[in-house]
Amino acid sequence: FLQKYNFKYLVVDEGHRLKNFDCKLIRELKFIPAGNKLLLTGTPLQNNLPELWSLLHFLLPDVFSSLSQFQSWFDFTDSIGKEDAADITDSDTTRSEHEHRAKVVNKLHGILRPFLLRRLKGDVELSLPRKKEILLYAQMVPKQREFNDALVNKTITELLEKFAAGSAVPVGHTAVNNMLMQLRKNCNHPDLITGGLDGSIMFPSADELVEQCGKMKLLDRLMKKLRARGHKVLIFSQMTRMLDLLESFFQQRNEPVCRIDGSVKQEDRRDAIAKFNSDPNFGVFLLSTRAGGLGINLTGGDTVIIYDSDWNPHQDLQAMDRVHRIGQTKPVHVYRLATAKSVEGKMLKKAAGKLALEKLVVTGGQFKQDKSQSKKEFGADELVALLKGDTGVNDEDLPQSADISDKDLDVILDRRDLLGLIPPNPCSGVGWEDAEDRSGMSLLGNISDANAK
Repeated sequence: FLQKYNFKYLVVDEGHRLKNFDCKLIRELKFIPAGNKLLLTGTPLQNNLPELWSLLHFLLPDVFSSLSQFQSWFDFTDSIGKEDAADITDSDTTRSEHEHRAKVVNKLHGILRPFLLRRLKGDVELSLPRKKEILLYAQMVPKQREFNDALVNKTITELLEKFAAGSAVPVGHTAVNNMLMQLRKNCNHPDLITGGLDGSIMFPSADELVEQCGKMKLLDRLMKKLRARGHKVLIFSQMTRMLDLLESFFQQRNEPVCRIDGSVKQEDRRDAIAKFNSDPNFGVFLLSTRAGGLGINLTGGDTVIIYDSDWNPHQDLQAMDRVHRIGQTKPVHVYRLATAKSVEGKMLKKAAGKLALEKLVVTGGQFKQDKSQSKKEFGADELVALLKGDTGVNDEDLPQSADISDKDLDVILDRRDLLGLIPPNPCSGVGWEDAEDRSGMSLLGNISDANAK
C-alpha cells in the first residue's frame, strides 16, 4: 500500500532496530520510495561496527555499499609495519600504535560527521534531574552455592533428583549443555531450575523465595526501604519466569504490581502505564528488558532496579530511560543487582567493553581501546574461569566481600546529594559501589548523559 506513494521523508524511530542488515524491517522499508531518510535512535552503536554500517547502508547504500571496506577503514590491528617493528624500541612501538589509532579514530569521526546529529538530554532539557547508578552485590546462600558447584562439576542431575523426590528428572528439564544460562538462572533464583520438580504447581511462599536466594534477600530489604520512602520502582529482568516469581512474591506481600512482557497486549500495556503513572497505590512495575525497554514513558517512577543485566548494555540503558527522560521531576536512582563472585561479574565486564566501543566511535572520547575488550566471544580459558566462578576478583575485594549493611543501605538511598543539598556519597563500601566510579565512566550507566557528573 505504501509503495504507491513517493514520500519526501521516511523517518524511522528506534532506528537501532535496523542494526541487522538482513532483517525483515529493512527489506520492507527499502520498497518504500523516499527522497530522504532519517533514523532516530539513542543507541546507534550497540555491539560492533557492522551494526553501525547497517544503519549507514540503509541511509546511503551507494556510499556505504561494502561492509568489508567499511571495516577496513577502521582496522586497529595493523598498527605498525612488521619491518619497522624489529628496529624500534617498545616505547616507540607504543607511541606509533597510539598515533595510528588516533588517526583511525579521527578518520572515523570525519566520515560519520556529515551523517550524525547528536543531542544529549542535557542539551535540550537543562532542568532534567540527575541520575545515579549503584551496583549492589548479593552473596549466594548455601543452596545457590550447592547448585553452582553442581553445575560446574556436572553433578546437577543427581542433585535435582533429590528435589524430584527420587524420581527421574524429566529429559530436557535443564539444558545442562547451556551451562552459562543455568548459572545465570541460579544467580537469579534456584527455583528457575528446580521449579515444579516436586510435583507442585504452586509458587514458593514469599519467605521461601527470600530465603532461597541472595538476590531476593537483597531485593526484599531494598524494596521495604524504597516503598517506605514513597518511591515508585521499575524492576527489569531478562526472564519472564523470574517476573512470575517476583509477581507472586509481591502479591503475597499485598503489594499491587503492574507488568509488561512480550505476551502483554497493547491495550493492557496502556492501562498498566496509566495506572502506574497516576495511581499512588501502584508502586511496583515489573518489566522484561526487551519488551518493556522501548517506547514507554514511566516518569511516574523515580527508581529502576536491574534485577539481571543484559548482554547488550544498551538494552539496560533503554530500560533506565523509561524513567530518566524529559518529564521527570525527581532525581533518579538505578540499582543494578549482581551476585558476588559469580558469572554475572564476567557479564558486566563484557558489557563495559561494548560501551567502550560506543564511546570510542560515537562519543568521540579519548578512550584507548583495550584489545581484550574487543573480543566478541569467550576464549576457552576465559569460559573455564567463568564456569568456575573465577571472575578475576580478589577475595579481599571490598564491594563483593559481604552483604551491604542497613546503615550503608540508608546512606546510598539518600538522594539529597543529587540535589546538591549534602556532599557526595562515598564511592564504594562493603556490598556496593558507585557504577561510575568503578571504571572511570559509568559501568553500565548512561555514558552519554550530560547530567551524570
